[in-house]
Amino acid sequence: MAESFSDYGEMSVHNMQDQITYLKPGFFVTLSSAGHPLAFTQLPGNLRKGVPWRLSLIDSLNEGYQGDLETLVQTLVKQFGAKPPAIRGFIRSMRAAGHLEESGSAPKIVFGGEPGNCKENPGEGELALVTPLSMVTQSGRYLYFDHDGALLLELTMTEVIAAATFSQPKTVSQAWQVYVGQGEAIQLQEAEFEMLAGRLVGAGLLTAPYKVEDSLESPLIDIVAKGEVQALVDLRVAAHDEKMLNSGKNLVQVVPVNTEKGMAPASLGLLTAYAMEYDGGRLNERYDFVPMFLTDRERLVDRASTPGVYFFSNYLWTVEVNLELAAVVKAVNPANITVHGGPSTPSYERDCEQFFIDNPQVDIAVRGEGELTFAELLDHLDILGDSGLQALGDTPGMTYRVPGGVHRTPDRERIPDLNSIPSPYLMGLFDEFGSVRAGAVIETNRGCPYGCTFCDWGSATLSKVRRFDLDRVFSELEWSARHQIQDASIADANFGMLPRDVDIAKKIADLRREYDFPRSVPINYAKNQVRYLREIIEIFSAVNILTEGLVSLQSMDETTLKVIDRSNIKLEKYHEISTEFRRANLPLAADIMMGLPGSTRQSFSNDLQQCADLDIKVRANRTTLLPNSPMNEPGYRQKYGIVAKPGEILMEAASYTREDWEEMDHLRNAYYLFDGYGLLRYVARFVRSETGLGEVAFYDRVRREALADEDTWPVIATTLKTLQGYMAPPGSWGLFIDEIRQFLIMKMGMEDNSSLRTVLAVQLAHLPSPAREFPVRIELEHDYVTWQDVVLRTREEGHREDWQDHTPKLSEFGPVALTIDDPNSVCRRDVGKHMYVLGVNLHSWELESPVARPRM
Repeated sequence: MAESFSDYGEMSVHNMQDQITYLKPGFFVTLSSAGHPLAFTQLPGNLRKGVPWRLSLIDSLNEGYQGDLETLVQTLVKQFGAKPPAIRGFIRSMRAAGHLEESGSAPKIVFGGEPGNCKENPGEGELALVTPLSMVTQSGRYLYFDHDGALLLELTMTEVIAAATFSQPKTVSQAWQVYVGQGEAIQLQEAEFEMLAGRLVGAGLLTAPYKVEDSLESPLIDIVAKGEVQALVDLRVAAHDEKMLNSGKNLVQVVPVNTEKGMAPASLGLLTAYAMEYDGGRLNERYDFVPMFLTDRERLVDRASTPGVYFFSNYLWTVEVNLELAAVVKAVNPANITVHGGPSTPSYERDCEQFFIDNPQVDIAVRGEGELTFAELLDHLDILGDSGLQALGDTPGMTYRVPGGVHRTPDRERIPDLNSIPSPYLMGLFDEFGSVRAGAVIETNRGCPYGCTFCDWGSATLSKVRRFDLDRVFSELEWSARHQIQDASIADANFGMLPRDVDIAKKIADLRREYDFPRSVPINYAKNQVRYLREIIEIFSAVNILTEGLVSLQSMDETTLKVIDRSNIKLEKYHEISTEFRRANLPLAADIMMGLPGSTRQSFSNDLQQCADLDIKVRANRTTLLPNSPMNEPGYRQKYGIVAKPGEILMEAASYTREDWEEMDHLRNAYYLFDGYGLLRYVARFVRSETGLGEVAFYDRVRREALADEDTWPVIATTLKTLQGYMAPPGSWGLFIDEIRQFLIMKMGMEDNSSLRTVLAVQLAHLPSPAREFPVRIELEHDYVTWQDVVLRTREEGHREDWQDHTPKLSEFGPVALTIDDPNSVCRRDVGKHMYVLGVNLHSWELESPVARPRM
């Protein structure tokens, strides 16, 4: 990939001649099997890629470069043909990130130990690196530590580059051929290369290729990479076009625009299905409904030369690309009509007018429920005649362009009988998506009886919930299972609110038993009613469907709840739910929102702490100002000081400043890492028992002090700053835990005793590393398992907020053995993925043990 120099400028990077520029110990060079095999995980974006000149620069600085850095720049220019602005910009980025140090003496040794003798015979079979793994820089060498923090290897950069040839499975001889093909990078002889392979095998870094069971894999990323859905859709569209050509009819094409490969576009399918069967199907005499449910820019350019109607469903994650593609369609042929609907198409009058001003490529904007509006729009539209959009008149539910401005028609009533809307699944519109195990979105009902101001769901459908017939729902679910749909999402606002939802869950479970699909069922569970929650989760859990119980708290702060028109069930009820789920060993999570109007830094911290008191997983979502939510109503915005545009994350309101928001977001990230992914959850429980300091306050103290003194706490600081994008050991979890031990002793005044050793051993054992082998059995000086059970039972017996005053200390319990296992292949499958990829797929880092939270 070509370098981008636009941000680098031409400024030189000079140093005094008698100074030495060092790369501080602890910078990571990461070997990976995905993307670029060599990367720098502590740097952002494109700077992460370990291209040859960057590797050489890193190596020079790791050894300590004496003299003017501009001389080094020119050396790299001559050696690699790199651009001077790119090299200077990279150096400045390294310095700005705090990785460089100019001094006359070498930095202190941070990471110690003597490497072991790890050489083994690599054998004749295929070998692959256990990735991702990070080599820690120090004093000209690249150090590999095992999970527990023992130094196993010291490599040179030459050896690191050679090791990267095993990023994909190869025999040693095949890897040697790849290495030889690198040209100037060659510095090892073949015998030295074989010896390196033996050292990597001995250290456990090079093993036989590992394959995760198919049942544990999500194929969606593979689908995107292979383009299988697009190829199948192309075949269908080609056959459709040939049929229309042979028919001799001159019809106006109607084209859905979707670019999401991994999910069948339910909203576009529902619009198409309704229009095709509207009023006995008479629109089929005027329109050619093209089954183009997946496309891209190039395909649209080819299609758009002939006038047609192009329709888009706008969500936060699709609106920008949809507007770009609408512009392409209009540029190719201005006679094309573009129709935009969906939650991110503005409904408020002034916002809608601005939407048309900002986006001249938009012809029609649909408000609210779109099926009937879209059908009537097509019925009235005169795309080939003189009247054009004027023919729409006052067709309810839309705004459209007129000379000199826009015309807004009256609002439309909701469709009273949902069963009048045909199913795109049962009509066969999405068969191409099903054939490659993509995802599907299925509605069992529409409507939401709540009017939370942050949400556009209730504001759009505030009414009695309307239901699709169970026969239709069951048929769509069977279609999904029969077509091996991986993720069958239930699109209801409050699934589990109705008794029949239990029957739907049972149907899904029956289908899983018969077809082995779906594998996961993403659901929005009922907000204020949890009567059926446990039963539904038990049904799914029995057939190994990936899901979890979810309670929508949003906030537990009374002021905030009043501002957002949100009435939660009593906190005591959540206590009952969490107790019920824990005793049944079922996973439970809570949705809370960060940055709601009315909230403060303290109220957000309190929300997190109350979730910690419940011992449940947290999904702390940033508040986004949805275009059609009551929160975006002008009077509401003014009253609560909302500073954000529609579609933006809300970062400032009357109750908190932008600085407050930044602090909340930093705490949110730390809480995700330390509690949600379990980096410090067991330690925090122990700290609270010993000191009385709450878990959230402890996490925040670690965060603040580590980032304020990165030289003293380099591994903790690096973990906080980079782990969410990398989600792999920061060199070694043993190094991380050792710094935590030092922090507890130095900053918290805790004793270095058998209790501390016990809890740190428990914490370390539960952190995933790609090279670990399971099961793992550890001998503990104190019975952490029984102690934690006493703590949890004490909390459930009325001491959520002061359990530390009513439970014995860990030191009072005798020794025990603890076994940890990884039946879900967390260490092989999940390590190395971005935090939010893990979150979207409902994964967690929970290994299996008597003290771990239940895993989905």
